[in-house]
This record gives sequence, C-alpha cells and structure tokens, in this order.
Amino acid sequence: MTTVRACERPSRCHLQCSASALHPDHHDRLLRVDVDPDVALELLEIAVTWHELDYTDVSVLGPAEWLTFAAAHSWIDPIRAERVFGLAVDIVGRRAAGPAPDADTARIFQLVRA
Repeated sequence: MTTVRACERPSRCHLQCSASALHPDHHDRLLRVDVDPDVALELLEIAVTWHELDYTDVSVLGPAEWLTFAAAHSWIDPIRAERVFGLAVDIVGRRAAGPAPDADTARIFQLVRA
C-alpha cells in the first residue's frame, strides 16, 4: 500500500531560481504557501516579526523578494498564493512605516500642513 502525503510539492526550479540556490529549504516551503496553512502562517509570522527579530543568520527569503518569488512560480491556487504573499508584504510595510498616529496627532499634522 502506498501512502500519499498531502500538500507535498517537489521543487521544480533548482537550476532557474536564485531563491532556490540561496535559501533551498525556505524556497521549498514557500512553494507550498497556497496549499499548506502551516506554511502560510509561517510566512505571516516572519512578516509580523521581520522588524523585531534578526534574520541575518537564518536562511530565509526576505520580504523584498516575496512578490518577485510569487510571480516567478506556478501555484495550485494562484489567487491564494497572491493573497498570502501580498498580505505578508503589506504587514512588513506597515511595520516599517511605524504605527498610525492617534486622532490628536493626526489633527496636529493637518494643522501643520495647512
């Protein structure tokens, strides 16, 4: 009897993809972002903590490359992959911009600009 593992996809781009060469394990996990909820959550966790944790010694593909990675690969569910990568990039971008000003600070900004 043969057992089939759900959500398993082999990498098909080891010779064509720089992410595969630089971050092979993370690359192969990201290829399952559209079919494996755990992988999607891992990506979102990286996005949330990108500005808080030091990822320099961890072999992960960084946020600057996520949308390019998503566009360069084929997906079982392309809409889901686009949504997950887009959300992850949005999370990192919002954290980089800092917290939104409260109502009083926003009013002060408006007065200064006027």
